Amino acid sequence: MLVGILVLGLWYLVLMDKIHQHYFYVQQKDISSCATIKSTKTNWKRVSDMSQDHSTKVLLQIKDPNITDLVVQEATNGSLQVLAKLTYPVTVCARCGKRSMVKNGFKTVHIRIPRISERVTILNLKKQRFICKNCGKSSLTTTTLVKKHHQISENSLHAIDLSLTEDRTMASIAAQYNVSTNTISRRIKLLGQGTQPAFNGLPTMLCIDEFRSTGKQMSFIAVDAQTHDIITILPGRKNADIKDFFLNHYSKRHRDRVTRVVMDFNSQYQPAIRTLFPHAKLVADNFHLVQMALRSLNQTRVQLMKRFNPKSREYRVLKYYWRLYLKDYDSLEKRKPQWFAHLKDRMTQEQLVVAGLNLDQQFRQTYQAAHALVKAFQKRDYRSFKAALGHVENISPQLMTNIKSFIKNRQLIKNMTTGRLSNGPVEGVNRKIKQIKRTAYGYKNWQNFIYRIQIEFKIKIEKKNPIRKWIGF
Repeated sequence: MLVGILVLGLWYLVLMDKIHQHYFYVQQKDISSCATIKSTKTNWKRVSDMSQDHSTKVLLQIKDPNITDLVVQEATNGSLQVLAKLTYPVTVCARCGKRSMVKNGFKTVHIRIPRISERVTILNLKKQRFICKNCGKSSLTTTTLVKKHHQISENSLHAIDLSLTEDRTMASIAAQYNVSTNTISRRIKLLGQGTQPAFNGLPTMLCIDEFRSTGKQMSFIAVDAQTHDIITILPGRKNADIKDFFLNHYSKRHRDRVTRVVMDFNSQYQPAIRTLFPHAKLVADNFHLVQMALRSLNQTRVQLMKRFNPKSREYRVLKYYWRLYLKDYDSLEKRKPQWFAHLKDRMTQEQLVVAGLNLDQQFRQTYQAAHALVKAFQKRDYRSFKAALGHVENISPQLMTNIKSFIKNRQLIKNMTTGRLSNGPVEGVNRKIKQIKRTAYGYKNWQNFIYRIQIEFKIKIEKKNPIRKWIGF
């Protein structure tokens, strides 16, 4: 009996010990599991913070890995304020070379970066300060985001440079990037100096002309007839200035390469061009030839119109439908009548033009001679041109003056008929230069004007199609 009681007590002690060990194991496992969960949450929070910094950097296009702890806040003035910290280890002093650099607080700088969602964005960057215990030299951390002692980021300056290649005013660019117009002027000067021509050769074909630049000044311009690139723009158009420029910037070997020079009938340039480019043929611009013939026809029409009463039918026939007289006779509508409100009559275009030509015999002869010349110029047919000169009897003095110029410069017209060159490239350049002047409301400073022309013509930006969908990484 006693032995049974002892065995039962011993079994009870063993059982209780096992229960205690199992409970302690389960408790330890639960504590370890909780610690693991807490540690996982901490690590996830760190990864989440790192991912948020990365996303903000991608949005702001910040490449510097030393810039951390980015926080974006909305200010009361409507701007976006980005708070960030810039720090990295520095141990060696740049002045004394000893390892005695220690941290010395922060300095906050305010950097202007490109807009986000059309809102002004300021990066408030806390830069780490360092001081040398040995020599007392203090220093500040630097970043590739902005130059030292500058407050405008490199991204903003690059965006300003891209905007300067467009036809925009300095004030609009300054307002978009939260800078002053003086900053835009400095960028124009910097880019203009970087786009100066190399003067390393001349093309084989040139187009020359003049245009109104600053004030009432007329300037000389030369353009490559094949690539349409600007060769030079001179402040004046005197022969002495043109000769000095080409003789001082291009060798005789380069000038001898020029074989054709397209120009209008401005006799001022011909002696200088023949001297500078002895192997070049002078080519007349067919656009100016057509313009001269039609202008003289239009002047004849105006003189005839003034001979009639403004309330008469003859006056209205010549006054309100002047474009039909400049149109080629073969392209006039001859079958389908139309309503002419000023005449209160219905007729074809051919009938209206014939009614105007029947008013005066000299006007009819001038009309026929002018359109014969225009057709020869447009077809670049020298034989047709010579044939048209044989039918110039009883024409107006205006057309006769131009015909004398054609005869005097017939060699230039003959050279024009042997190729397809024209002054179209330089006329297109002049049109864009006029638009640059119009956008800026004119220029007073010649150098700033030339810098802006060089930037818009020589800096080529690749045009891209709009991006409307996600295309992956």
